[in-house]
Amino acid sequence: MPDAEFLPALRHVDVVPLRDTGDEPRFALVDRSGFSPHTLALSPAGYFILAHLDGRHSVENIQEVFLRELRVRLEAEPIRELVEALDANLMLETPRFEAAYAERLAAYRAAGVRDNRARYPDGGVLREQLGALLESGSADGLTDVRGLVAPHLDYERGGPAYADAYATLARTPWADRFVILGTNHFGRGQGTVATTADFETPLGRVGTDVDFVTGLEADLGASLRDFELDHVGEHSVELQVHMLQVLADGRPMQIVPLLCPYPCGPTGTAPPDGRGPDLRHVAEALARRIAADRSRRTVLIAGADLSHVGRHFGDAQPRTAESLRAIEQADRLLLELVARSELERFLDVIRGASNATRVCSAGCLFALRHALRGRPARLLRYHQATNHEADMHVTCAALVIL
Repeated sequence: MPDAEFLPALRHVDVVPLRDTGDEPRFALVDRSGFSPHTLALSPAGYFILAHLDGRHSVENIQEVFLRELRVRLEAEPIRELVEALDANLMLETPRFEAAYAERLAAYRAAGVRDNRARYPDGGVLREQLGALLESGSADGLTDVRGLVAPHLDYERGGPAYADAYATLARTPWADRFVILGTNHFGRGQGTVATTADFETPLGRVGTDVDFVTGLEADLGASLRDFELDHVGEHSVELQVHMLQVLADGRPMQIVPLLCPYPCGPTGTAPPDGRGPDLRHVAEALARRIAADRSRRTVLIAGADLSHVGRHFGDAQPRTAESLRAIEQADRLLLELVARSELERFLDVIRGASNATRVCSAGCLFALRHALRGRPARLLRYHQATNHEADMHVTCAALVIL
C-alpha cells in the first residue's frame, strides 16, 4: 500500500496489558465480538501504531509522530506488516471484514436462531442454579410489575439483585411478552439494535415476536436490524432470557430483544453515526405500541449494570471501603433519578462526571424509564459485587416500575 494513503481504522477491539512479560510490556488484542479467530500480542511499538489506526493516519504520518514523540525512526515495513496482520484477523474496517460480516449476517438470518448453548453448562445445572436464586429472593409483595431492572453480571456476582428482581416478578401476573433492553458492549451498531432470531439456550428455545419488531420499525420509519449480529456475542439480554425461562415453567412467552446505545456522548440519545432513530424516539414508540396492544400483557426489562471500578478497569489507585461507599452514594443518586423519571438530569450527572465510574447501561435504563415514564418505581436492592484481591468491583440493582 502506498505510504501516503490513510490506513484503515481499527474496529472496536480490546487492548489488554499482559502480565509477567519481562522488562518490556506487551499487550493482547482481543475481539470480544468473536469475529477475529485469534488474539494478537503487541509490543509497545505495535501499541503505538495501533493507537493511530483511526482512518486518518498514513504510514508516513505514523513515522513522523513516532520520531517526534519517541526520538526513534520507525521503518515503514513494520507498520505495513502489523496492518496486514490485523486485516487478516478481521480487526480493521476493511473490505475483507465487510465481506466476512456480510457472509456471517446472511448465515445468521437464514438460521433464524441465536444459539448460546456452548457458553453455558447443561440445562439441568443452569435450571437448578437459577431456581435456587429465585428461592433466595425477597419479594416485595407487589402485584403489578410493568418494568424491571436486573443485572447483566454473571449470576454468581449479581445473584442478590437477580434474586430480588425476579422473585418479585414471579409474584405478579404472568406476561406473555417481554421487551428486553440490553447493553451493546462490543457491537458495531451505534443506535438501537434489534434481532428477529429466536433464542436457543440450554433451557430450550424462546421465540422472538417478529411482528412486534417489524411493527416497531414501521413506526420509526427505520430498520433496527442492520447490525443484528451484535446480539450474537452480547450477554446482557440472554441472562434475562434464562431467568424468564425458569420463571415461565412452561407457560408461553415471546421476547423482543433490543440493544441500547450509550446516550451520554456528544450526540446524546441520537446515534453518533446518524444511522437509525434516536433512543428517545425508540422508547416512545415502544410505549405507544405496548399501549395499543391490549390483547397481550408486556413487561419491559433492562439488563443493566452500574459502576465498574478498581485497577482491573483502569483506575490508578485501588478501591477502599470508603471509596466504595462513595460509589454507592453516586449510584443511588442515579437510581433515584431514574425512579423519579428525571432522565435529563440522570444523563447530565453521568456526562458531567465524564462517566468516571464507567456506568455501562445508561442507555437501557433511560429507554426503560422513558417508555414507562410517569409510573411509580421502587428500588428493591442495591448491590456491589466486590473482589478486593483483583481490585475489580461492579455494582448493580433490582428496581421495579409499577
